[in-house]
Amino acid sequence: MALSADSLTLTFAGMAKPALDGVSLALSPGEYLAVLGENGSGKSTLARVIAGLAVPDSGSVSIDAGDRIPAALVFQVPADQLVAETVELDVAFGPENIGLPRDEARRRVASALGACSLEGLAGRDPQRLPTGRKQLVALAGALALDPAILILDEPTSMLSPRARADLLGEIDALHRSGGTIIHITHDLDEAARAERVLVLNDGRVAFDGPVAEFGATPAARLYAWGLRSDPGAEPEERAVPPVSAAPSLTAAGLGVGPLRGLDLSLFPGTITAITGESGSGKSLLLETLAGITVPETGTVTLAPGKTVALAVQESEASLFEEFVADDVAFAPRNAGASGKELVERVARAMDLAGLPFADFAERRTFSLSGGERRKAALAGVLAMDADVLLMDEPSSALDARSRARFLSLVVTLARGGTAVAFTTNREEECGIADRVVRLPDPADTGDAPDTVGAHDGTSGRRAAGASRLSRDQATVRRLRNGARGSFRRLDTPIHRLPPVCKYLLLAAQCAAVFLATGMPALGALFALSVLVSLVARVSPRRLALGALGILPWLALFGAVQYAIDPGNLRGFLFIARFFALYVPLVCFTHSASHTEIMHGMEDVLRPLSLLSFPTRDASLVVGIVFRFVSILYTEAERITVARIMRGAGAGKRPSPMARLRSLASLFVPLVLRTLSRADRLAEAIVARKYGARGHTRYLGAEFRLADIAFAALVAAGSLAIALAPGRP
Repeated sequence: MALSADSLTLTFAGMAKPALDGVSLALSPGEYLAVLGENGSGKSTLARVIAGLAVPDSGSVSIDAGDRIPAALVFQVPADQLVAETVELDVAFGPENIGLPRDEARRRVASALGACSLEGLAGRDPQRLPTGRKQLVALAGALALDPAILILDEPTSMLSPRARADLLGEIDALHRSGGTIIHITHDLDEAARAERVLVLNDGRVAFDGPVAEFGATPAARLYAWGLRSDPGAEPEERAVPPVSAAPSLTAAGLGVGPLRGLDLSLFPGTITAITGESGSGKSLLLETLAGITVPETGTVTLAPGKTVALAVQESEASLFEEFVADDVAFAPRNAGASGKELVERVARAMDLAGLPFADFAERRTFSLSGGERRKAALAGVLAMDADVLLMDEPSSALDARSRARFLSLVVTLARGGTAVAFTTNREEECGIADRVVRLPDPADTGDAPDTVGAHDGTSGRRAAGASRLSRDQATVRRLRNGARGSFRRLDTPIHRLPPVCKYLLLAAQCAAVFLATGMPALGALFALSVLVSLVARVSPRRLALGALGILPWLALFGAVQYAIDPGNLRGFLFIARFFALYVPLVCFTHSASHTEIMHGMEDVLRPLSLLSFPTRDASLVVGIVFRFVSILYTEAERITVARIMRGAGAGKRPSPMARLRSLASLFVPLVLRTLSRADRLAEAIVARKYGARGHTRYLGAEFRLADIAFAALVAAGSLAIALAPGRP
């Protein structure tokens, strides 16, 4: 047997019933198994147990893998699985961890990128790609491991029809070549491609048999398992309602990202479906309509007295309170609701979203399944009672019964006068819409796929209309700039240095600053480091803006020191020393990627390996610390967007005390979300087989004598300035 799982039982802390309850499963080599079940039935938990990422309370798992990696798991949320700064290096992370020679690792990476149609994105930051392409990057990373069992947790839930067909074709090809596959899905058509079907219901095995036998299952039983909708709950196709003379929201000549000259009006009581390939700008369009992103050209106008709400694609980004009911209550509480009215609005929103208030009010948000998190995020938006409701891929990760209920909910909201617009990758969902907007394929228009951050004025260039940024938009833009980081792979003598040489150069510059004792020496070191930063093509504007942001606080410190001890210039000497350190550090982060930071630290610490010091573990921690800077910005940006859309800070300009309270209320969810991200990042690293075998490096260091000589000259010059005799 390729896999033998016996009586698996697992109950999560705080849960009344087990996520898995006596599940047994055997899988033969080369078998293709589809796993079905409604949201919360235990599918993802089973996948994590088989992959070795969760330990059952009882029962056992055995995998006969031979010399291969036992199992590789593609997570349900693709962003959780990405660990490196480029697509190519992310896919290579697993092959590095299992010690593949560089040539073999390059072959596997190229093959995996080709299988997922990612060749043209090899050098891009995977976190800045659309969600559908993130999913493909996560799959490529699993394929590059060549596991004995490939486990796919809803791999097509966020893909366009074309990308979905391509991916399913690759899965079929892998199966034909002898691959053993466990494919978790909500789609019965996808399940029909397998040889065998396993259905989970309430953590137990409800069905396990050949696909042909599953195909004869009565409709009533499929409905009880959450695998098909109740025919009575199917939303009927509606005739186009009469158009009101006054649209609730209007976009005229909209240009943002790949979108050009788009005109769109959302009228009360109508439903608009928006479709398009991954990277066509669906998410970007909704963010622009919601006022989060500023268009490069054109205008977005919300009718007087109307309100707009946005449910984002990555549902967890909208959850920032500990308990579900508290999270749903955030928007109505900001609107002034309290007491019985607040409870009724929260209960109504949760019930409409398919999370019964009685069962989920006191559930912790981070304990919810993927589908349940999406429902909770939707409930938080429904509680706003907005006039315009925008939803980004709202039905992905929902089971068939929940999806049908959602579509019925959309029809109900429209009948009540709400203008609804949602993006979708499912053609059948367009049937309830009064209007379908099909965005151009970016492959046809020549626009490279990217995320919102590259097109909203948060990149280096200034978007048209950037001067019209609101306070909220400016905040989101700053956070997205921070999430992007400063590293760009450029062809300069500093960028081309091997990682260990970058560390040694930085160490020499920092040592010189600490050894220098007077203003002249510090001034000379500052001038030399600025010259080096210009060689590395660090933007002088970036250096100046960063320094100006810190200068007032440092000047205040120096002034206080001088006031306490007049005539003592040590405070101002501290300021000079700070700026002499600031420039080399900026140059280092500008020229060293996260992978290079990790490799360089490992090389610096290598002598300690003779004393059994875990040099690679230490270097990985250093790399993660640098990566977490961008993760903190990303989490802060997501929480900020969710809070803005749900009424935080609405109305007049807040007082300093109100702003302080707002920052304090942001701190707790940011800490919780960051800890959660840290836990998932650690899980992703383990899932990519870190520490499994002796490791290798996919990224080779380039030793150019001229570059190393230049760095040595800078290091020697810095130390000479600091140690020159006669300095005060």
